[in-house]
Amino acid sequence: MSLPRRAGVHLKNRGPVSLNKSERVTRPPAVDMASVRRVLIIKLSAFGDIIHALPVAEALKRSFPHIEATWAIDETFAPLLAGNPTVDHVLTLPRARGKQLRSVSYHREYFRTLRDIRKRRFDLTLDLQGLTKSALVAAASGAPLRLAYHWLREAASFFERPIPRDPASVHVVDQYLDVARFLGAKVDRPHFPFNIPAEDDAAAAAMLSECGVDPDAPFVAVNPATARAVKQWGAKQYAGLLDDFYDRGGQRGVIVTADRGVAGAVEECTTRPVANLAGKTTLKQLAAVLHRSAVHVCGDTGSGHLAAALSRPVIAIVGPTDADRSCPYGQRANVVRHIEQCSATCNWHHCQYAPPRCLESITVDEVAEKVRSVMSVRTSE
Repeated sequence: MSLPRRAGVHLKNRGPVSLNKSERVTRPPAVDMASVRRVLIIKLSAFGDIIHALPVAEALKRSFPHIEATWAIDETFAPLLAGNPTVDHVLTLPRARGKQLRSVSYHREYFRTLRDIRKRRFDLTLDLQGLTKSALVAAASGAPLRLAYHWLREAASFFERPIPRDPASVHVVDQYLDVARFLGAKVDRPHFPFNIPAEDDAAAAAMLSECGVDPDAPFVAVNPATARAVKQWGAKQYAGLLDDFYDRGGQRGVIVTADRGVAGAVEECTTRPVANLAGKTTLKQLAAVLHRSAVHVCGDTGSGHLAAALSRPVIAIVGPTDADRSCPYGQRANVVRHIEQCSATCNWHHCQYAPPRCLESITVDEVAEKVRSVMSVRTSE
């Protein structure tokens, strides 16, 4: 694919590109970053995927402090980037739901945003989404270099050049960081810059206190909801876990999710007091609650990735999801999973069995023991 070039910005011709672990340090960078000033990172959604991409901006800004980094994101998730020291500007795109796609006002706002992006004259775009919607943002920017994370889908390949994945990069965080490495950024380990304003931490502490939870004492934060119902462990199971925690520690567990319905189902099944913060927190306040927690228990969902980014232990209860690729980063050992129960036709969005056997076979005792083990380690530290 031939991409337009702006004077002074160069994609070096290195011949066929094939990265491997030994070449991360020795192979010269593909782009002359000294000639790049304005970089547009495109990661529109979703919650967990945006958290996964945070280390890319950090690595680029640390390695190339002269660049001006802008991030294009869905307006729903823009608060995740507020106060991020490695992102100079945040451009929000309107989120379309159902009939809004046919709304004149939606299209007017969408194209107004694209025109604004064009005016900023970016030198380089980095698409970490790999879908048509993100590739169109890259194309609309008019940037002479439009690069993307390796997994391009839909029509994205018509607009962007994919950066090959390093075979050693298994987790999606490392796969995103292959983009930064390709540009010559120095990456020792991922860093997840995330700002929690003092007022949001205070609001979270107040909410916990109002629910009968000491915000400064160890507590378990639980998110029983996932974007797809097929990934949910079940209301009775989460309720049993919360009851176990109360019986053994005398502290209420805290339910954190935007899904009030799922949270309500769990609360109805509990026999002990529980703090239900479902739908009551902003994204920053959610981060504050997770940061104060001793451990977070959840399924394959964004709050788990946020907790991991905040260096909190996460017990992830997952079904056929590829845990090696997408579990909370650095916490593969804390994943509870019975993949042996799955059929060969099961995958992350479809299950051969109803209810999913891989999740149904996970017991409350199994998860509770994992929680106690993690909390005992943290107490002894």
